[in-house]
Amino acid sequence: MKEVQVKGFSIYYDNVQTEQCNVMLDEQLYIEDKPLPRYFIGETTMTFFDFYHADSPDFQESDYLLSEKFQQIIGRFPHTNQKKIALNEHDSYSIKQVPVYIHVKDYILALSKPEAYTTFREKLATVQSLIPINEDASESVSSYKRKRLFLDGTYGSRELLENVQETTVQAIQEKLEYVNEMYYFAHYNYAAMVQFLPEYEITTYDQFHEAYGKFVYSFTVTKNGKTIPLLWPDYLYHKPENHLEFGLLANTEQPRYQLFDEWKANDPITIELLADGFEDVRFETHLKQPMAFPPKLSKSDYTQGEMICLSIDTGVIEELAKQEATFEWFKTKKTSENAYSLEYQLMENQLMMPSAQFEKTGRYQLKITSDVYGQLLFLFTIKQEG
Repeated sequence: MKEVQVKGFSIYYDNVQTEQCNVMLDEQLYIEDKPLPRYFIGETTMTFFDFYHADSPDFQESDYLLSEKFQQIIGRFPHTNQKKIALNEHDSYSIKQVPVYIHVKDYILALSKPEAYTTFREKLATVQSLIPINEDASESVSSYKRKRLFLDGTYGSRELLENVQETTVQAIQEKLEYVNEMYYFAHYNYAAMVQFLPEYEITTYDQFHEAYGKFVYSFTVTKNGKTIPLLWPDYLYHKPENHLEFGLLANTEQPRYQLFDEWKANDPITIELLADGFEDVRFETHLKQPMAFPPKLSKSDYTQGEMICLSIDTGVIEELAKQEATFEWFKTKKTSENAYSLEYQLMENQLMMPSAQFEKTGRYQLKITSDVYGQLLFLFTIKQEG
């Protein structure tokens, strides 16, 4: 006969039925007849692979490795939630202080058969502050959602153990908005932003950081039932901006992004943000119609006098011909001009525009907003000759 002891709770167990251990837990395990806690709770540090595996089972540990480019970006823009996110030695992330729970029966089984549940025991060894929660104490648990540690050593999806726990976090969903969706922008197939509604007057980086940004530790995009975990800097916010932005990379062999290599009009997607101390935030939207090929400028830098050439889907050309799409150009981020007033020529799948009409050198933006194809933004620079 052996004994399990966890923070004031103890119970005897044996591999055969005895007078004291007469309640069968499984075929070769018996425990004494006494009330069991509802579960044990604690906190642990887990890799991104472990954290997301329940909701993204198709990805491997290697899919969460940071590319060399991402490591360079992190050098300039480190993750703003250092309390929750740790950068590992092997170029990947871990999440600290993840709330977990364990069924009491699983705990006893693992102790009684250590050779059968080695992975569970390894994960259990990393759980801190493990305490039993009894039936009469469940409402006093001051935590939000927890992940269950299963006997096979994997973690389940985050879940509320008690409905009352929803009141332990700050409400924020109604203060935020999902804006500025863009298609085929720069290196991305799809990108967008999350920011506070105007009435909350969060207009600076520091205000966004203190109000919400520094607490964010997870960002996922779900398309057609498959969840894509994003890494910092797939999503980030940086000075002087007052919003969080994200993008799904195009032209890459990395499996996390390949779900957005193709899509159909009206495909539903869900964006979910997790932030320490706040309710989960979810935005749902539908994708616009994809193009026959990704639109592209002939180059990013033009000398004055060169022809600017944009290759783009015939459907967009038709909308521009009928002036059904919004067509704008920007010299600065804040001020837009009507691009229909510019000199341009439309061909079957090309927009041609003389650069000479832009009198000043510098950076410009060309934006097309279509009800069918969404928002398209193209950046280019005009330089002096020679």
